[in-house]
Amino acid sequence: MIRVGGENKMNRYSISKKDIVIFLIVTFGLTMAMGIVMGLLYSKKPIDSFVLLQMYYPAMGVMVALLYDKEIRKFLPVKLFGGYLFFSITSVLYLVLHILIFDGDPSKHLSYWMVFGSIFLIILYADENDEKIRNSGLKLSVNGKISFRYVILFIILYLFRLTTTFYILGSEPKDILAPLLDPVVLFKIILLPLDFFVAIMPFLGEELGWRYFLQPILQEKVGKRKGVILLGLIWGIWHLPVNLFYNSPAMSPYFILNQLIVCIAYSIFFGLVYMKTENIWTISLIHYINNNLSAVIYSGLEGVDNVFGWKVSLLNFVFFSLLYLPFLCSKEYKGNMEYNRVEVNL
Repeated sequence: MIRVGGENKMNRYSISKKDIVIFLIVTFGLTMAMGIVMGLLYSKKPIDSFVLLQMYYPAMGVMVALLYDKEIRKFLPVKLFGGYLFFSITSVLYLVLHILIFDGDPSKHLSYWMVFGSIFLIILYADENDEKIRNSGLKLSVNGKISFRYVILFIILYLFRLTTTFYILGSEPKDILAPLLDPVVLFKIILLPLDFFVAIMPFLGEELGWRYFLQPILQEKVGKRKGVILLGLIWGIWHLPVNLFYNSPAMSPYFILNQLIVCIAYSIFFGLVYMKTENIWTISLIHYINNNLSAVIYSGLEGVDNVFGWKVSLLNFVFFSLLYLPFLCSKEYKGNMEYNRVEVNL
């Protein structure tokens, strides 16, 4: 049982099997349904919007499951969750209708809607009850100093892996280092955390589902270490539509293998950071940096039909293993479970 502890004794609520089933049905049901559509449209229409919206589904699953439970609902930031569901559901409906009725790429419209939704969610956040915000792992100021240190640590590990991989693959050292010494690039890197707040919907979308909701459940069931490894596998498998259709189908086995490697390794690190901070904003920001930092420093690395082979997969396996597996030895992965907000009745 995951017990409530910490300095502030918050209200306790229990996650039931029904809540977990609803979460899985919504999260993976939407992913499978929209993934099939993505596969049918891959060669006919732009599919970037499917990737963006897939990041919403885990949070949608959590919010539907918890808001449906009357006993849990009173502990939650209902206005914030309701706002998120409004913007995510309208995004999905717009994408479906656009596919059926119109030609062209809806990604620009959906990106604008995402930015507007993110700003509106910040307004709702400011108006929510403080205790309910804490119950959802969304109190921005919780463990701020620890969070800052882990964000910096992640950037250091990320840049080490990225630059070393480029060097091994044949890039010249001067070409690797030049962007890191460019004042314009450095300024863009500094702005990344600020940009995050106009793009919170997709990153909160994933982290509310995987870290806030599913991580404590799996750790309660199979233990801290096995729990985050299992979560990494689930997280990686959830990416299948992206790996199969957004990237080149001919290279999909490499993308799938790489996705599993990355998700398991990051699940270990993200899981540690969440156990240390219980701050979903911290994990969401790290996730945002991971998805955007390379594009800021080295343009042209990502996109549809990326070429991805066994060398990169092997290098990623080596680097992600060396850099992130050792975190399993940290003290947070030992001892009894204790989260600050829920108990799980399995």
